[in-house]
Amino acid sequence: MKKEQQYMKQTILFLFISSLALLCAVFDSVDNGVAKSISFIGGLLFFLFLLLGYFMFYRFSRLRKQNSDPSQTIQGKPGIVVFFSNPHAKKADIAMILSFIASLVTLIMGQVNEALHANMLFSLISVLSSAVFIFTIQMHAILNGVNYRYYMTLNKSK
Repeated sequence: MKKEQQYMKQTILFLFISSLALLCAVFDSVDNGVAKSISFIGGLLFFLFLLLGYFMFYRFSRLRKQNSDPSQTIQGKPGIVVFFSNPHAKKADIAMILSFIASLVTLIMGQVNEALHANMLFSLISVLSSAVFIFTIQMHAILNGVNYRYYMTLNKSK
């Protein structure tokens, strides 16, 4: 049982790191070779940790299917279409909605006012809101899904 719990924790950690790697995109607008390299490395880290996170989630899902009784397996809709199914999911769903609004506002503001693109603080806020949105949409799908419900039953049985 300990292995499944580690897989779920690693999934969340890798997805979090993946989202943080997006912050390197702030350096994309800088006309400096080193800054461009940081932006490129950030993109590579984003996809590397994204793949690692989903690989660990796949391993968790396989262990869940192997170790749980099919008659006791919690069935339900996929986590992406379920909202507010538990306290952790409720926080992720609220954060997802707020970060979506923030991302949309910064996108529209950037389109309306071209001078904002040159502002490093605005770029940081824009990329940060997008990174939070990407992370929270992934957490929304995981925390509302059947695998997380199984994970919670493992924690209750401790």
